[in-house]
Amino acid sequence: MEEKVIRRLNRLKERGVIEDYAIGGAHAAAYYLEPVKALDLAIFVFVGSEQDFYIFRSYLKKAGFKIRGTHVIIDDIPVHFLPGSLHPFINEAVRKAKRIRVRNIRTKVLSVEYLIASLLMAFRLKDKMAIPDLLELADMGKLNKIIERFADEETPLDKRLQRILESF
Repeated sequence: MEEKVIRRLNRLKERGVIEDYAIGGAHAAAYYLEPVKALDLAIFVFVGSEQDFYIFRSYLKKAGFKIRGTHVIIDDIPVHFLPGSLHPFINEAVRKAKRIRVRNIRTKVLSVEYLIASLLMAFRLKDKMAIPDLLELADMGKLNKIIERFADEETPLDKRLQRILESF
């Protein structure tokens, strides 16, 4: 994980620019499993509204960070910020994230159950491949409760999980 980026995120949190954040995606999976090559750093950001997220993005731009599409470039690392205003799942995942240290820097990473749920939401091939190993570390009761709360017709998390379970 990229220490410089984590330090910068912690400073943004200390200054009140963001309320909280947690590491997701491949870097979160690497915390629980073997390290994998990731093209970007996925950061789930706790924000109260879409407006709060736009204020955050404006702050980053004014602070001199380059914005390329959906990524903010921080210390040459593309960072993909996923705001809680996109889906209530994101804010909940950040609130329930696991506190960790990366080279003695405090940060948070999605809990394995929320990480699995986020991978079920994205459901790309690389996500499907990581889920079985993560399931071995998960509390299935917690995972099922998360899935029950956030599954819907558009993102049938329960059906997606069932397909994964049947495949191994």
